[in-house]
Amino acid sequence: MKKMQLLLLCVLPVFVNGQHVESYQQELKKLPPVNIRQILANSSSVLPEKKERLDSIIYAGANGRNKKQQFEYNATGNAILRTDYDWVEQSGQWRDNARYEMDYTPQNKLSSVTFYQWNNQLNIWIKQQKNETTYDSSGNPILKVDFAWDEAYNNWQDYSRHQVMYDINGLPLYETHFSWNHATNLWEDREQKETHYDWLGNMTMELLAQWDRQTNSRLNRQKQTITYGPQNYITIENYSWDKQLNTWIKEQSSKYIRDSKNNRTPVELLDGDTQTNEWTNRERYDFTFDANGNIITAEGLQWDAHSNSWGRSRQYNYLYDANRNQIAIECYVPDSRPDEWTGYFKTTYAFDENDRKIQEAHYSWDAQTKTWRNGMKNDYTYTRSGNLRSHSISDWMYNGWVISLTETFYYQEDN
Repeated sequence: MKKMQLLLLCVLPVFVNGQHVESYQQELKKLPPVNIRQILANSSSVLPEKKERLDSIIYAGANGRNKKQQFEYNATGNAILRTDYDWVEQSGQWRDNARYEMDYTPQNKLSSVTFYQWNNQLNIWIKQQKNETTYDSSGNPILKVDFAWDEAYNNWQDYSRHQVMYDINGLPLYETHFSWNHATNLWEDREQKETHYDWLGNMTMELLAQWDRQTNSRLNRQKQTITYGPQNYITIENYSWDKQLNTWIKEQSSKYIRDSKNNRTPVELLDGDTQTNEWTNRERYDFTFDANGNIITAEGLQWDAHSNSWGRSRQYNYLYDANRNQIAIECYVPDSRPDEWTGYFKTTYAFDENDRKIQEAHYSWDAQTKTWRNGMKNDYTYTRSGNLRSHSISDWMYNGWVISLTETFYYQEDN
């Protein structure tokens, strides 16, 4: 099989066979996402997935700052209330912290979320934010409005709104953001995203325009084009608008290859030359496959403009289990000595018989022993029905694993 080229960067998120892999240093700063979706901007995730019917989630930190989320549902199974609590060690009780009230349309679409904060001094809930959503006859959200509570006037004040227009296939064509101007009591156009598609519904272009107060009109800001080539290749090109030249300036071109599940794997990266407005080499990867078509090695090459040649930059190694689950990835960077590599990060994964991830571990490189050493790990357990039961984060300390955070999920129909 002829070698292909793959772009992979240690310092940026890397997508390999659809899996999101980041450097060891970045991973240490992350907490795994809880399987609940974001509703309000700048607030915690609000709703549980409906199929889970979560009763509560308890977060137990090593520092004793425990937290809990409690859910209530209506007769149709929609979550109508989420209450957040903090654990008070002195009293041995949970204390109110935040509250989210949810309403729905007759079609069980989320129509509003109201956020409250608990005031310990007054012992009352204080309104903070509200989000309202309107839908079209097909169930597509066409208007989302955010409000902020004004204590002085004792009412909701407009804050921002998001309008969406769809084509006949239900694909978003125009998304427009507005903000409320309290001085003029009018909505101000902020920015608009225009999306184009091919006859298969694949996105081919996105245009982002921003409102310019001087000209009182929308001005181009960014553009992204996507082309689909043979052998599942996708090329994404990013442009920025130059006001003085009144034209699009090339920024970055990325080439990907996608698998049968539409997961994209980077192939090549080009930069835009601001002087010539042409694409120039930046980085590429040569990689090899196993008999199942999985990537097993990726050797990085970085373009040196001075020598007008490619030089080594990164190296990745991958391992898979019998079910083709990726169970390990190792990243190496060039050592100061010729033809030597230094470990940069390593991540391993473990799966149960149902291909559910039960562990994700991260390692750092020991320069003295030239071996990988434990860093942190995530462990997961599940109920018999397949719902997530627990998630824990542990750090390697004193030659042993020390748990720093545990999330435990409780369900109304527990098993």
